[in-house]
Amino acid sequence: MSKSRIHRKVLPAIFIMVILAAFPIRVAWAQYKGDVFSGKYIKVGLNDYGVLGVNDEVEGDVGFQYPIGEEFESLAAGWWVDGWSIFYGENGAGFSPFDGPWGTIEGISPTVKVDALRDGYIKTCILTTSDEQLQLTFKFRFINNKKYLILVMFIKNIGSTTIQDLEVKKIVDWDVWQPYLGNYRNFWGMDNIRRPNMNLAVAFLNSSASTYILKPVYMGFASREKPTDYDLNWDRYKSRGIYGPYKVSISYKGTTSAYKDYCLVYQWLLGTLKPGETKVLHFVYAAGDSLDELEKNVAQAFKMAVTIR
Repeated sequence: MSKSRIHRKVLPAIFIMVILAAFPIRVAWAQYKGDVFSGKYIKVGLNDYGVLGVNDEVEGDVGFQYPIGEEFESLAAGWWVDGWSIFYGENGAGFSPFDGPWGTIEGISPTVKVDALRDGYIKTCILTTSDEQLQLTFKFRFINNKKYLILVMFIKNIGSTTIQDLEVKKIVDWDVWQPYLGNYRNFWGMDNIRRPNMNLAVAFLNSSASTYILKPVYMGFASREKPTDYDLNWDRYKSRGIYGPYKVSISYKGTTSAYKDYCLVYQWLLGTLKPGETKVLHFVYAAGDSLDELEKNVAQAFKMAVTIR
């Protein structure tokens, strides 16, 4: 596979027992399998439930690495929080590697397929809720020579009645280069002044954060669909609504006053979903050596994201 490698994680029982004994706080995600994709610039671990975060017996902990290397692990290095939740009527469901599957996908096994392409991979994860109301499909697009990863989420009503009050949340906890720095603090901000239509939240490091940073690095999560609301501090993604959110913008110069261990939550209020209807959300995880490069990478990824069906 030349420069790109893919690893499948299946933990033997004895290894799981060792992990349970040594690291009890991290048990929840250790039992979940996934795939690790490594390209020219980034390495990502894609869980089978539609999020990032895999523990591979060869590669170790992998969420989103740029540049490639365990010391540059940047996604939820503290406790593996990349996740999603969905609420419909009185029901709800969701997943993060830390919490595992809950609600109407608890005990449900995903259907997973990985397709090798000329320039990378498409990984598809499909979940059907236990009440047979929703089919959730997550399609990841990994490209060998790009600094971004695309995720498209398809929400289909497979029941016979209209779903009311559909709400989706996405949680992304960047901990940029935490193994390298030894702490979880990053500069944070919404890129809604420079690029107001990009819906891009940024976590970054530069020499202001540490004398060890020789060059800046920027990580971002973006949605093509504008969220109804967002929070850069913290939010219970297992419950509806966002209350008292913390918000801060990145200036035209690319600076921000927020330097702390923050966590991104986006919320979409999607209304009703008729039988047979599908609603789609397009997401991008990206890296860059400058804010300008990050913005360009996200814009390029958006163009490709809409072609994924």
